Amino acid sequence: MQNALAVTPDDTQANQKLAELALRALRSAEKALSRGNDALFTAYAGQFPRRFGGTRPALENMAARGIGTADYVLGVIELHGLEGAKSVERACLRFAAAVEKGFAGARFRYAQCIEDSDPARAVNLIREAADAGHVAANERMGRICLEAEPPDAACALARLERAARDGRASATTLLGWMHAEGISGTPDPARAAKFYAEAATKGENSARNNLGELYEKGRGVTRDETAAFGHYLAAAREGFPPGQFNVGRLYMAGRGTARDPEEARRWLEQAEKAGIPQAHEILRLLDQDSK
Repeated sequence: MQNALAVTPDDTQANQKLAELALRALRSAEKALSRGNDALFTAYAGQFPRRFGGTRPALENMAARGIGTADYVLGVIELHGLEGAKSVERACLRFAAAVEKGFAGARFRYAQCIEDSDPARAVNLIREAADAGHVAANERMGRICLEAEPPDAACALARLERAARDGRASATTLLGWMHAEGISGTPDPARAAKFYAEAATKGENSARNNLGELYEKGRGVTRDETAAFGHYLAAAREGFPPGQFNVGRLYMAGRGTARDPEEARRWLEQAEKAGIPQAHEILRLLDQDSK
């Protein structure tokens, strides 16, 4: 199709078909992002300029004809900077237009735009998106239920379980935390460990770190400081500050790994720069030991 357009760039029918393909591609990209599949989203986003870079006029025409999906996709382009600089402001205008034109798929993105200015409407939009199966919206609703006064644990569990089933690893991690802390009843660290392990296999650094804490303390799993260190290190290598702190702490104490003050200092300095206040105290102790 692109070859045909290279020969006859004014072919209205071909331009329309390419724009429709762009619609499908970007909706799939956003769906991947909603599920927490950043790699798949990046693949979609990376191919957009090459395959669909000339589709904007046709998309603008569709939006002008009242097609809300086109406004939504134009908002996605602006939000992620697929055709230049990112613009949240322009993206939000597009998402608002999409919702106004009846495109339900834009509700979650528009809700994010108005969370500060109109929180009540934002929550309603998030709830509607979640009820329609939007994965990130279900996780967001779970968090809203947890943040309520008083917290609604049953609502949070239902929403997070749905998001986790649909593949969102951060929701799986939060489920693990709820069970570890007993937010929904009696603490169940063994069940928490299963959720953390599942999320860790999907690259969730907070899950890796939390699983390390369970192994270090022997909560829900057999106490194993070597396993704890391994989980902390996996998170630390991905730049997760709490993981960096825990790796430094164990290197200093020689627990789960050989004692190594130099490595301890290296990881603790990274954690301190990232805003972990406890790292400063351990670095101070290292300085005292080196005198």
